[in-house]
Amino acid sequence: MNGRRGHRQAPSTEEADQLRARIAELEDRLRLLEAHVRRLTAQTSALAQQSRRPLPKVPAARPRPRCPGCRLELPKGRRGEACVWCGFVFDAVQMG
Repeated sequence: MNGRRGHRQAPSTEEADQLRARIAELEDRLRLLEAHVRRLTAQTSALAQQSRRPLPKVPAARPRPRCPGCRLELPKGRRGEACVWCGFVFDAVQMG
């Protein structure tokens, strides 16, 4: 045994060039997204400063019940015998 595990070959020049191009493209997209977020943040703060009266306080909404099987929020209205999302049968557990 030579003691090496999982010997990997270095990527070919073509593969390395493709990876570099992909990384450069992703970096460009990231810069555009960051600029977009900065612009939206500036617009939001400018609108908030222009507002003469504070926004009304909205009472905290009561959290919707969730399915114990898939943990998704259950839709409003009367609950059936099973989850509309995953089919979990509610009789299997005691829900509060």
